[in-house]
Amino acid sequence: MMRVPATVPGEGKPDGGALMELHHLKTFATVAREGSLTRSAQILLLSQPAVSGHIKLLEEELGTVLFERTAKGMQLTREGLILLEEAERTLDAAKALVNRARGLQGDAAGPLALGIASDPAALRLGTLLSTLLSTHPRLRLRVSHHLSADVVDQVQDGRLDAGFVLEERPDRALRHLPVAPVRLRVVGPAAWRDRLAGAGWSDLAALPWVGTPPRCSFHLIAARAFARNGVAPGTIIEVDQESALKGLVTEGLGLALLREEQALAAAAAGEVALWPGEALRSHLHLILPLDKEGEPALQALRAAVRAVWQDPP
Repeated sequence: MMRVPATVPGEGKPDGGALMELHHLKTFATVAREGSLTRSAQILLLSQPAVSGHIKLLEEELGTVLFERTAKGMQLTREGLILLEEAERTLDAAKALVNRARGLQGDAAGPLALGIASDPAALRLGTLLSTLLSTHPRLRLRVSHHLSADVVDQVQDGRLDAGFVLEERPDRALRHLPVAPVRLRVVGPAAWRDRLAGAGWSDLAALPWVGTPPRCSFHLIAARAFARNGVAPGTIIEVDQESALKGLVTEGLGLALLREEQALAAAAAGEVALWPGEALRSHLHLILPLDKEGEPALQALRAAVRAVWQDPP
């Protein structure tokens, strides 16, 4: 663990031997951002008492109160707000030093948190992670599944290092790198094959739909298609996992959007009925924070995506 010695002004020796732990500063910055000990503990993979202990030790070493505990959560004091800027600069400097050293060695190491908003098989996730670890075995990977908009939010605020999403969501703080085109098809229960054969968008809108939440890309793509045709779908079930859509359609509950390759395979197997109308187009993107895209781990991720998809982002 890297430590920063607390020094007395004008001297180069540690003040009474005290050593300021960088992970205490990380805890301080996380609690300041989240305003909650519970959420901070979840993000940092620590117990709540450990998070409280970090804050207490840091306050004792700095000789000042950093937070006030209120009904709304942990709020920074005036001193805490001022010191937060210094803490964030120290953390950024420490990370830059480590990244620079790894860059000199040509190695990517340490944690890499990746968010996904799609089915892992559609992302070729197993192949991607295997490729990444074969070339950079010192990486420690964490993959978590979220809605598309939540992946974007968490890459923006640093809880995720990178993510995969459908649909470009322009943001000055993020780099959207196109990976591969995606086509989606409307499918329904196998028993509805004749009903779908000559259906138009107004006919589809009149049937029950299995939809996804508004923060999901599938929802945005479907809503845009219906809006172009002046109708809106009648959603009766909303699920937040792409993998659940086919199962609910197979059970006869309604129409849904599926990735074309999945829809065609399910239709060929007699599990669903494929609407013969237009395919809806989208694009898979890798998103990275602009201020960190030069870090070795993210460069390694981009190289692995290029190798797996043969379509350099």
